[in-house]
Amino acid sequence: MTTRTGASLIAGFTIVIAVFVLSERNSLIALTALLSGVALFIKTSLRPSKPDLLLSIGTAAVAVLAWLGAWLYVVSTYESGEVVELIMDTNKGNHTARVWVFELGSDSFVYYDAEPHVAESLLMSKPLQFQRGGNTSTRVPEAIEVDSLPEEKADEVFTAMQSKYGNRMYAADIYYLLIGTPRDRMALVVNLGSL
Repeated sequence: MTTRTGASLIAGFTIVIAVFVLSERNSLIALTALLSGVALFIKTSLRPSKPDLLLSIGTAAVAVLAWLGAWLYVVSTYESGEVVELIMDTNKGNHTARVWVFELGSDSFVYYDAEPHVAESLLMSKPLQFQRGGNTSTRVPEAIEVDSLPEEKADEVFTAMQSKYGNRMYAADIYYLLIGTPRDRMALVVNLGSL
């Protein structure tokens, strides 16, 4: 295999993976990998040179390392705040969600980007198990899509989250920008009732 062929294969593989990721989620890392892969593929085809193989390997490695670095930052930051578990039955079996919890008045709320089958269960107010601080209780959730919230209520929700989690909220911004939320997710605010 020639250096040119190897560089083209790696650039092509980077393009294919980036297109797949972009079909699933809006990700700045995947978009950057796609554009870099295309540029390298074109460059390798039109003006091959010895460093092409290293450039292709480097581009793919930077994309993978950026993804892993962003993921590790988000998970470690997320887990440093109060995380509770919601255990629920869905039409695809049991599902456990680890989510941040915050209070509005005397009620506990969570914000959750739910998969469609989980969102369906939450929107139907099916009872679930709420685990917080080693205690488990049964709750009947009242969920609403974030897009359906009146603006003042949405502001109240995000202010309460910001008040509790502070700078950890940047991890969510990084997640949405660099990694991206899967396209099929439904953003919900879920009222779990009073403590």
